[in-house]
Amino acid sequence: MKSAALLAALASAVAAASIARSDASCLTVSGDAAWPAKSEWQKAMPEIETQKPKESWTQPPYRLDATTVAEVIAAINFTRQHNIRLSILNSGHDFVGRNDAPTGLTLSVSGLKGARLLSSFTPAKDGVPSVDSKTALNTLPTQKGQAYLTFGAGYNTRELNSLLAPSNLLTLGAAHGSVSVAGGWGQTAGHAPLSAKYGLGVDQVVEYKVVTADGVLKVANEATNPDLFWALRGGGGGTFGVVVEATIKAHPSQKVAMTQIWINTTDYNDQSSIYPFAAKFMSEFTAWQDKGMGAYYWLYPNAMSIFAFYSNDDASKDWMNEQFKPTMTKISKMKGINSKTMVFVPLEFPNFWAFFKQVWGDMPGKGGEGMPGGMTARMTASPAPPTLSRRHGPGDGAATAARGIVYLDSWLLGKKELQSDKWASVLKAAMPNLPGGNLGGQFIGGGETIKLGNNDPTSVLPAWRQTYLHLILYAYGKPSSLPLRQFAPDMGAYANEAYPRTHQNWQTTYWGKHYPKLAEVKKKYDPTSLFWVTPGIGAEAWTAQPDGRLCRSERSSTNATAAFAPLNDNKNDADPHVIDEIAGSAFPIKYSG
Repeated sequence: MKSAALLAALASAVAAASIARSDASCLTVSGDAAWPAKSEWQKAMPEIETQKPKESWTQPPYRLDATTVAEVIAAINFTRQHNIRLSILNSGHDFVGRNDAPTGLTLSVSGLKGARLLSSFTPAKDGVPSVDSKTALNTLPTQKGQAYLTFGAGYNTRELNSLLAPSNLLTLGAAHGSVSVAGGWGQTAGHAPLSAKYGLGVDQVVEYKVVTADGVLKVANEATNPDLFWALRGGGGGTFGVVVEATIKAHPSQKVAMTQIWINTTDYNDQSSIYPFAAKFMSEFTAWQDKGMGAYYWLYPNAMSIFAFYSNDDASKDWMNEQFKPTMTKISKMKGINSKTMVFVPLEFPNFWAFFKQVWGDMPGKGGEGMPGGMTARMTASPAPPTLSRRHGPGDGAATAARGIVYLDSWLLGKKELQSDKWASVLKAAMPNLPGGNLGGQFIGGGETIKLGNNDPTSVLPAWRQTYLHLILYAYGKPSSLPLRQFAPDMGAYANEAYPRTHQNWQTTYWGKHYPKLAEVKKKYDPTSLFWVTPGIGAEAWTAQPDGRLCRSERSSTNATAAFAPLNDNKNDADPHVIDEIAGSAFPIKYSG
């Protein structure tokens, strides 16, 4: 009886505490007296829909799929006026889970469409003419110079490059066709297959249109609201407002050459020889990056697969052979490497769109499905590793949805690190000692990524301007980048692809010296922290409670030495067994000793 009475008392105390915190210091959640009636939601947003939890997943009870800027404004005004949690959702690709919450409103902007090509761009106070779903895309005559594309925030990489192809143009996007370009990808850094040639995603943007916390549509470019424009190019998505439109650079499409390489150790149980080989290859690849080449690789304890690409007028299979064959001949003779099973397959494409369609597909599910069999004749039919052609699990062709939290970790590395005598041993130490452990390397730095950082024109983490390799740790578990952080403590991590609970000094790790200024911009345009993501600028303003409610932090600080980023209120974990990155790249041949 005493136990029952004690439990009742505890339950009563928890309930009382919840009610006590349902004031101005906490956000309103469903069940509170201040929670708006369904009729109020519908009056403010006629197209709003209700949502229910899915199996073990929680999600906001209401969702609005905006197709107009007016609907975005209505959602922002309603949540601000009623003190309600707001989650911004675009294409749904956020490993850290910042696009979902257990309460409030989901605002999806993937329905914001419309596009227009511009032959030139000059920043102006009023911005470029706006687009909407009724805007008919124009084409431009073939030109050697740079063009520009204005588009609604809902377009993904595949869609934009499909629109640009008739004008023989391309734009940058993630190595996955269904990732939105104007969302968190382009607002945090945005690495791309051709970043070594054209820079990061933040380097492509010349103008944003964004609805801020006051419900006002603002133009952000170098001529108007330049501080907001600076913050939106590196400060992260879902932070300063809701981007509804962007204008970005469109580059002339050139020929593309690519090659695929597979290597394994002579002895399957040899889990040491691959690292000296990998370290040597990576150190030499930095010179190719400065020529504009990019690559992705997957490193295992006894094998490595590499997918490299180069876009230029001289791109060809012969060019790839000239670049790689001397290096491959030299390193194939390294101790423990099986030269008999090494595979080197060069390919060429007439333009970027032809390359893109073959690798990522022009529609969901149409990309390459990995290298089948061991037959070279079949390799040219499906050139893409599965981790590139169908990343982040199922659902890309379905309605936009948050995909859950993926426990991966990463670190950025420069040329100095890749050419260090210690690099091979660091790689071995970094290999996750967990089921499915592998290292996913992305050679998306060097070249223009570094050059475009002169004079620090964006708010992106400064370490990106020294980066040659973005190294991701994958596993069925929670891998840690600690060996990489200890090896290169002055670099940092990409906030979109790093597990925040392993990174202390998170503000410096993700934004470096820019965090204090970004925090000032955040306070200027969002003084009450309506927009909240963690890790994110101003994340320290709120603390997630056990019941999912956000309450004002008792101590708010922009101290760059703060420990870990605040805990997320979103607890939805993705199923790691449907995340293709964790499985890595398929090999075209069976292991042969």
